[in-house]
Amino acid sequence: MGVEGIIVDTDVLIALVKKNLLDSFLWKFDGHITVITLYEYVRGRGYFGKLLEEEKNWLEKMFTILPLSNDSLLKASEIWITLRRKGELVSDRDILNASIAISSGLPFCTGNTRHYKKMIEFGLNLVPWKDIERMI
Repeated sequence: MGVEGIIVDTDVLIALVKKNLLDSFLWKFDGHITVITLYEYVRGRGYFGKLLEEEKNWLEKMFTILPLSNDSLLKASEIWITLRRKGELVSDRDILNASIAISSGLPFCTGNTRHYKKMIEFGLNLVPWKDIERMI
């Protein structure tokens, strides 16, 4: 396992698997995913006929799964309220992912940086997928 911890979003996880980069990634980084990403990946694989429990178990062996905690729920609420008052809508999924990353103190890697840029002001350490892809 790598030494630098990083959380990957669902789109990055899919890219790592499709491009056969997962082993290289995990050699370089200590990989984490949120419970939100776990759910999205497992349901997607199940939709295409894979066994749900096998997919879930595989991910749990490869990554540290970060749950929603009291801290992350409070941070998510703060983010939602602040953005809502500004008239800026962000999906709950993105807010929850960002709040888990902020609460854990780990960087968050996604290819959808546009979705997450609004949460940098709340402490999100956003890392574009293209930057990580160049490193592995």
